[in-house]
Amino acid sequence: MPVENTDLERRVLAHEQILQALMAQLAEGQPGLLDRMHERFASARRGAHEHDYVETADYAEAFLHEVMRLGRVQDAKSANRPSVTPQKTTPAAKANNPDPPVVIRAAPVGGVWRVTRDHVFLGDYLAEGPARDAAAKAVREIESQGGRAELVFEAPR
Repeated sequence: MPVENTDLERRVLAHEQILQALMAQLAEGQPGLLDRMHERFASARRGAHEHDYVETADYAEAFLHEVMRLGRVQDAKSANRPSVTPQKTTPAAKANNPDPPVVIRAAPVGGVWRVTRDHVFLGDYLAEGPARDAAAKAVREIESQGGRAELVFEAPR
């Protein structure tokens, strides 16, 4: 492969990594961003029939999945990091102001069932049944740890 091609590949990969990191950061502040991006760029299947042909939508979907993975990694790191200032709450204050429940959502997106936890990607499923099972399992895990969870199933459109 000519040097110009490998240089171009490295440059494109560097730009891809930078964009993925930026999008993961943006998605933290705008929870529906990745869903909108997925619907816009990755849901348009045109049905290529050639053996070695990859649709643009396939590349877009792989790119967005990597952004979602980066978001999950960032969430895991921040969850493991202790808070700088411990918050003091009295039992009465906690009873009056309980933590909001974690929202586990299963919804059809682009021909697959997407399961999310507070708008953070958990998994894609080809059928509704496995998506419901995964969502119910996520709720059970949260509740087994003493948390509260709300389960939301969206109907296909």
